Amino acid sequence: MSLEDPDETQVGRPSAGRATDARRRSRRGLVVAAVVLVLFGSSGSVWWIASQARTPEQRAADAAAPPPSQITAKVSDQQLVERMELTGKVETASRTTITGGRPQGTDRAVVTALPAAAGKSLKAGAVVAEVSGRPVLLLPGRFPAYRDLKAGDKGPDVQQLQRALQPLYGTAVNGTYGPATVEAVRKLYVAAGYEAPAGQGQSTTGGGGSAAGTARTGGAAAAGGTAPRGGAETDGGTGTAPGGDGGNGPQGSGGSGGTGGASTPPAAGPAKPGEVLPAAEVAYVGTLPATVVQVTAAVGDAADKPLLVLGSGGRQVRAVLSADQRTRLRDLPADAVIRFGTGPYEGREGTLGSLDSPSDGKNGDQQGGKSGGQDGAATAGTAGAGPAGTAAGNGGGNGSGAEGGRHEALFVPTGAEAKEGSTQQIAVELRRSPKGSLTVPVSAVWTDLGGSSTVTVTEGGKERNIPVEVLFTHEGLSAVHALDENLAAGQTVVLVRRGSPADSGSEDGSGGTDG
Repeated sequence: MSLEDPDETQVGRPSAGRATDARRRSRRGLVVAAVVLVLFGSSGSVWWIASQARTPEQRAADAAAPPPSQITAKVSDQQLVERMELTGKVETASRTTITGGRPQGTDRAVVTALPAAAGKSLKAGAVVAEVSGRPVLLLPGRFPAYRDLKAGDKGPDVQQLQRALQPLYGTAVNGTYGPATVEAVRKLYVAAGYEAPAGQGQSTTGGGGSAAGTARTGGAAAAGGTAPRGGAETDGGTGTAPGGDGGNGPQGSGGSGGTGGASTPPAAGPAKPGEVLPAAEVAYVGTLPATVVQVTAAVGDAADKPLLVLGSGGRQVRAVLSADQRTRLRDLPADAVIRFGTGPYEGREGTLGSLDSPSDGKNGDQQGGKSGGQDGAATAGTAGAGPAGTAAGNGGGNGSGAEGGRHEALFVPTGAEAKEGSTQQIAVELRRSPKGSLTVPVSAVWTDLGGSSTVTVTEGGKERNIPVEVLFTHEGLSAVHALDENLAAGQTVVLVRRGSPADSGSEDGSGGTDG
C-alpha cells in the first residue's frame, strides 16, 4: 500500500496542461503564416500576368517609330589649328670631338690629366686635356691644325692662329709666324701654366734635338712617317682642309707643307720659347666659349682616341620624328609658327633649322655626327682622320643623327641659352584655317556623290542646305568656307536626324561623310 501526498498530485497536473496548450498555439501560427504566404504569392502572380497583357492598340503603339528628332551643334568662327606635338633635347649647335696625339719628344701618348669636366664652359686658351705631360690648348678656328708651326712659317694656318691670339694679346694677322706671334704663343703657354716649346735656332729641317723639357718639331716626318696629329678635327663645314697640302701633314723637311708655306729660317741665335706650336698641342673649335658635353677618356688611357666632346655655338632642340612627321615638316609653310612648350624655352617661338633622315647620313664623329643647326658647322674628329670624317653644313648641316633609320629635326629657339640635355616640348603649327572661315563638327558636313558639300542649318523649325568648301579636317572638326552669305557663327547645324528618311541622307540625297 502506497501513500501519496494529495497536494503534490494537484500541483503536477496543471503544469502538463500548459505545455500542451503552447504546442497547439505554435501549430496554429505556422498554419496561418503559410496561408498568408500563399495568398501573397497568388496575388503577385495575378498582377504579373495582368501587367503583361496588351491590347492590339498598345502593341501597335509600342512598335511604332519614335517621333523625329535631331542632334545639332553651333557654328563657330574660331580658327581651326592643326599642331604637331614633339619632345626634344636641348643641345649646342655644333659638336667637336677632341682627340689626342703624341707630343713631340715623347714616346707614348698617354692621358695625364683631364681638367675639363662635363658641363664646364671653356674659353680661348683653356687646357682641355693633358697628354704625356703636355697641354692641349683650346683656340677658336674653322679647321684643325694640320702641321707643326715654327717661326718663319707662312700660310692660312698661321693666319688662323694669329686671329685666335689677336683678342688675347693683340697679335697682328699677317700670315707670317714672326716675333710677335712667337711672343703671343709664349704668353699663351705661360697663362696655361706650361712651358712653351722652343725652336731650333737656324735649323730648317725641324728635326734634331731640343733642350730638355721643350718640344721637338718634325720628328715623325724625319722618320719618314706622318707627324703626330692632335687637337680638334674640325673643318667648319668646308669638307676639306685649306691649303694645297695642308691636310696631309708635313712634307719634306720642317713640316711646312701648307699653302704659302715657304719657310723663312729664323735668325741665328738661341732657341726661344714660343717659336714652335706643335699640332698635337692645339685644338681649334668654331665658336667659343664651348661647353664640355661629354668626357670620353680617363687619366691613364691611351690618348690616340677621342678624349672629350665640346659643344659650341647657340642652342638648338633635337627631336626624333616618324617618317610621316618628317614629310609634314618638309612641306611646312614658310609662315608656320613653332612655339616651345614645357621646358627652358617655354612660351618662346623658334624656327626649323634642318631635317635629318637615313638618306642624309654622313660620316660623322663618334658621338653620332651631330649637325650644326645655327652656324652650319658640323664638326667631327678621330685622330688622324682629317676633315674627311666631317659632314658639310648647309645652314643647318646634316650629320649621321638619323643613323639606324631615325628621322630627326633641329629647332632653333630664341632667347637665352639653356642647359645642355634639358627636355623641351615643341608645338609646330602645321595648318591654320584662314580668317573669315568657320568651324563645324565633321558630322555636320554632308557630301554627295558628286563631291559637293553642304551643311544643314535649322532655324525656327525650318531647314535649309548651304553649300560649303571644306578647307581641312582635324580632330573631329572641319574648317569650312561658305559659298554664300547665309552661314554665320552661332547658327545651328544638323548633325544627326532620327526617325525620318534623313537617317540615310539629307533631302537632296547627300550622304553624311566629312569633307
